[in-house]
Amino acid sequence: MRWLLLLLFAALPLQWIVVPLPLVNQRIHIVVMVLVAAIGYLRFRSGAFRAVVLVSWPFLAGMVVLVATWLATALYHHESPLDPLEACVQALVFVSLGTAIHKVAVDDSGRGMDVLRWAATVCSLTLIAALGISMSLNAVDPVAVFTRTVATGDPNVLQRELFKFAFVGLGYDDTSVKANFRHEIFAAVLVSLYMSAAATRLRPFTSTFALWLSRFFTLVSFLLLLVSLGRSLIIAAVLGLGVGVVRVVESQRIRVDQLFAGAGIAAVLAALGWTGFLSVLWIKFTQDTTSYQNRDGLLQLAFQNILAHGLTGGVNTTGGESSHNFILDAWLRSGIAGALAALWVSAVLLGLLLSMLGRLSLEPAWMVPTLGALCLVLVRMFTAGGGTIPPVEWVALAVVVGLMALRQDRVLEAHRDRAGASSSR
Repeated sequence: MRWLLLLLFAALPLQWIVVPLPLVNQRIHIVVMVLVAAIGYLRFRSGAFRAVVLVSWPFLAGMVVLVATWLATALYHHESPLDPLEACVQALVFVSLGTAIHKVAVDDSGRGMDVLRWAATVCSLTLIAALGISMSLNAVDPVAVFTRTVATGDPNVLQRELFKFAFVGLGYDDTSVKANFRHEIFAAVLVSLYMSAAATRLRPFTSTFALWLSRFFTLVSFLLLLVSLGRSLIIAAVLGLGVGVVRVVESQRIRVDQLFAGAGIAAVLAALGWTGFLSVLWIKFTQDTTSYQNRDGLLQLAFQNILAHGLTGGVNTTGGESSHNFILDAWLRSGIAGALAALWVSAVLLGLLLSMLGRLSLEPAWMVPTLGALCLVLVRMFTAGGGTIPPVEWVALAVVVGLMALRQDRVLEAHRDRAGASSSR
């Protein structure tokens, strides 16, 4: 499964490429996610899923209620059940992928984590290669676009002329493609970074060349995140970095790789400042208020719809009436019952994040990246359109529960060892 998981991380950012299938065309990252998950269900015995289900059952229980409520209200309003059924499939994919990561992590030989250390590298390489091909096909000159972006100080130039135009022709035409595709495309880079960081903590590199190659692509991944101009992604990444800083402060010990990470990030920021791109980022966050105004309008419309349809829902959040808020959109779709289920799911994830932050100094180093992945999930749940958990964030949750199951295994093993030692005395 380790090579299939690496394939998944390689395919995860290729979201503007559509695969023609017999019944319906589908984006390639969804095809690979479902394929890897299906192989997991075929390969693993039923008992293999127990560890992941046990650590994630509060979340899964909330999702079962949420999807069931969504399906019931969709049928009640004579709407298509495809969206809630798709959410059900994604939850099943989550369990299989989480189990696969757990099984790979407990492999005594360590070969699984050796492979997953390269998740960020392969993700960045496939994204750069695919973007290069797409820009070539669509005659997009990235250097010229960046030059115009810096010269005008307008982040919309980059979003429109590079990210929108470059995504045309491999499944989407120029009327259906959106520059906002970049959010989930580059979220895949961030998820892959967290997977690589956890795997490297579990299985440190012994080859100097491999270590420096991995570090180089870590900086490339960080640069890609900044260039994406995705505010929610950058905020999520900063929160993840903040967790790492808190861990260093609490432990009062700085490792060499942490010093390198800090120096590398400083160097990337300095390079962006020298080129003038850092000022574009600043404008994106402080002066480009169009998105904020649009979001305010969406929230006002959502509250109006809730007043009119708050009990039974029935509002189509995939057709332009999304509030970009997980709880509010569940309320719009499925009424008050859906809102309560979505509130439970959100509270479970937030509670997990806060509980892990509370015992951060006691967590093993390889668990720290899971906090970053949780930050990404929570940020995207309240910023992504449609008000659902996007597919990439389901992969992030799979990383979280797979590593949580590994931690639980080791806690139980330590308890057994202590019990055996005390009985022998």
